[in-house]
Amino acid sequence: MKLEIDNITLNLDGNRILDNLFLSIKEEEIISIIGPSASGKTSLLRVIAGFENIAAGKIKLNGQTVDNGVRVIEPQKRNIGIIFQDLALFPHLNCADNITFGISKLSAKEQTQRLQRLEQLLDIAKITNKFPHEISGGQQQRVAIARALAPRPEILLLDEPFSALDEELKEKLLADVKILLKEEKITTIVITHNIKEAFQLSDKIAFLNDKKIVQIDTPYNIYHKPLTREIANFCGIGSFIDGKVIDANHVLTDLGKFFGKTSAYKIGTNVDIMIRPDDVIHDDDSTKSAQVIEKIFHGSDFLYKLKLNNGENIFCYTPSHHDHEINEVIGIKSEMDHLILFSK
Repeated sequence: MKLEIDNITLNLDGNRILDNLFLSIKEEEIISIIGPSASGKTSLLRVIAGFENIAAGKIKLNGQTVDNGVRVIEPQKRNIGIIFQDLALFPHLNCADNITFGISKLSAKEQTQRLQRLEQLLDIAKITNKFPHEISGGQQQRVAIARALAPRPEILLLDEPFSALDEELKEKLLADVKILLKEEKITTIVITHNIKEAFQLSDKIAFLNDKKIVQIDTPYNIYHKPLTREIANFCGIGSFIDGKVIDANHVLTDLGKFFGKTSAYKIGTNVDIMIRPDDVIHDDDSTKSAQVIEKIFHGSDFLYKLKLNNGENIFCYTPSHHDHEINEVIGIKSEMDHLILFSK
């Protein structure tokens, strides 16, 4: 199902929550919506579902207006599935009955066929005779997804559904869910505060701030071509260092001269440059050096916080066999493929 949100405004309890918000989602796309706390992410989901009504603008599903501030299509008529953070499985029903709860009007044969299909796709056949309290959190998550998908919704809305899971369990579940959503051809919107979830699951990512969508783009571009400092900071570890535009393609910094598109800035302009940990490489033979001031061991690598000669701080990933002490000076070089500049 195609979703079009055109210039909507949402007011709750006298407060403007969403303002002049545009968002267009193609059929079968998986979109993650990220942004700071209290930016209106859950409210946007509730508007799409029909739980809140807009004050202005239009919301269209497959070209049909479902809310224009005057005429509203009820939530149950929008063919939308929803999974909230608390899952809300029925404790008195076993998992199979939870899953088929929303398709009770189908024949017993049709219910069984749909249940078996979802059991197979989500690998839950061995637990559907159990009750929610008898299975793990990850299994409950899979049952909740199966229940939401059972009625074959055209759009699935997920509000922080994976936040309670540990990272290893989450990674496997996300991979399985993405395959499932593509097989079922379901347009999906995911609210998450976890950028790794968004990167792994999404076709596109939308950043919501100041009551509107500031940028919507592929995960790659959101990370490497953020439009604002807030997006740059939200999408991964990094730091800003001073730079000066010296021509149409180069910026000079204490780390050296970087190549990239600088035409938006006049020559001589002082700018801030976003440096990601993967832009900096530990190299003992380099003429550039920095002092280790913090380090975090990840198993396969270290994340070092380094102080440059001019006092600026940057981050650097190194393989785990490069174990350096705090205050040790190490050689570094920069390899930046994407120049991210912001005005001072």
